[in-house]
Amino acid sequence: MQNYSLFNGLPCGTNTRKIYEDCAEKFGWDKWLSNQFGKQGLPLYARKATPEGFNVWFIGHSNWTTTKGGSWTNKILKGGELINEYWDCIDNTADFYDMTYRVVFAKKKDGYYYFLGIYEVNEKPDITKTVEHNGKNAYVRRYRRVCENYPK
Repeated sequence: MQNYSLFNGLPCGTNTRKIYEDCAEKFGWDKWLSNQFGKQGLPLYARKATPEGFNVWFIGHSNWTTTKGGSWTNKILKGGELINEYWDCIDNTADFYDMTYRVVFAKKKDGYYYFLGIYEVNEKPDITKTVEHNGKNAYVRRYRRVCENYPK
């Protein structure tokens, strides 16, 4: 079997389902979770998808695309070292407090998803605090990259 790896900055394609299915085949990710990807309106997020129990997250909307998705805004900072996820409201506290590592891909203006790395929540989210974001109060989850490659 050939050794495969994802590394920071790798362009992976434009179709999230195809990218996920390729990774499922190469890295043993849960193939049944591919239905979370590939069509508009899907979450682009799968819980405990990897053999390590990591979540897989495709960021389709962020400051990199200058678009917003749902009731949150994603801001990729310091060349991808940090990601802030600003929530307008908390409709699912289980998601807000999830501390699972994430394997992250992000879309750029060229339409391609690029592998960013493995991230962890940088500080425990606090539902009692808000920050000012784009002239409104928002709840924030902060992530920091802990590894630029997958698998580690």
